[in-house]
Amino acid sequence: MIDVEVFSKAGIGKDNEDYALHREIAPDVALAVVCDGMGGLSNGVDASRIVAHSIENYLRKNFCSQKPEHTIVNAILYANDMLAKECLRLQSKMGASVGLTLFVGDCCYYSWLGDVRIYLKQSEQTKLLTEDHLAIEGNHSFLTRCINGRKFRYSPVVTDMTIHSGDEVFITTDGYYLHHNVGTPIESETVAEDDATMVGIRLK
Repeated sequence: MIDVEVFSKAGIGKDNEDYALHREIAPDVALAVVCDGMGGLSNGVDASRIVAHSIENYLRKNFCSQKPEHTIVNAILYANDMLAKECLRLQSKMGASVGLTLFVGDCCYYSWLGDVRIYLKQSEQTKLLTEDHLAIEGNHSFLTRCINGRKFRYSPVVTDMTIHSGDEVFITTDGYYLHHNVGTPIESETVAEDDATMVGIRLK
């Protein structure tokens, strides 16, 4: 059993292009997804929503027929295909970073593309599990991996770990982890320049 906490707040004067969901997709199988729409492209809000729900829908339909790690990879590929169709329909460029966890009993599978981060907190120690897919050139930065409807250069990677009672896993966007200590609550009155989202999952 897990407890889930979700925090998400838009940056100053903008729509929230982050999107978070958590669902039980099968008995004793829980999914959490956090997406961060790419602000330099169109329809970041829609991109995040499409990616998150496409991953959920694929996993819900196919989890029992494939190994978890294969299902997660295929779910990400499916989400990319769904976003490609929406880009074509709207004649626009859309994209999102994504981080996800899939809890199956006492095992946590996780994957990510872009700069959404996943952390593990055990006792008082917090460890970053992911490495940003981000390149910096001069004063500019860009994602080296994301979901944008184009063919992937690298296949998504899925990692698994055993979790124990009291362990906590956090999925966060950059608007959260660049300005707040991971795992600490943000006051609702807090003003931030960028969208900030955190999903915290604690194993009972």
